[in-house]
Amino acid sequence: MDQKWNGGTNNGISRLASCTNTYATQNFQPVWYQGPPVTNGLEATNLAMDQFTQLIRDNGFRLASPAKIDYSIPSPVTSSTIRGETSFTQTRVALSFVINPIQLDRGELTNITFSGSMFHAWLHHAGFQDPKTTSYFISEAPMCVMRSYQIKTPTSPDSGFYQFFD
Repeated sequence: MDQKWNGGTNNGISRLASCTNTYATQNFQPVWYQGPPVTNGLEATNLAMDQFTQLIRDNGFRLASPAKIDYSIPSPVTSSTIRGETSFTQTRVALSFVINPIQLDRGELTNITFSGSMFHAWLHHAGFQDPKTTSYFISEAPMCVMRSYQIKTPTSPDSGFYQFFD
């Protein structure tokens, strides 16, 4: 927010938007979106963050079901961490998640891994769909978070991140 706010001019580009704009090339729009085509990762990030703000507002003003955090071990057991359902509406969407408790017990996983996984689940709530492949906005944006907005490297392949998406 501070990066986009840019000292009050509101014309800045966040590190998230810059990173996502570099790598995302497909599926920039949520399923409910009916505006002009979103053509790049920067526009998609701004749209997604505006949507997130709306969902937080709806939840805060009780315009959506209360957000809950549940836990469930997936069957069959997978490496996913946090799951959120894809929403087909723009507003009044609960921000509930289902967390895989097995993953929370893994000491080698960092908070940034969980943050990226939660962001991916939230993007489902915001109406974005995916196959877990490179170039899709819903995969690239959370991977940017998980890489701390750094460039991709061969030592950290995308498949290492996809395993935490559901």
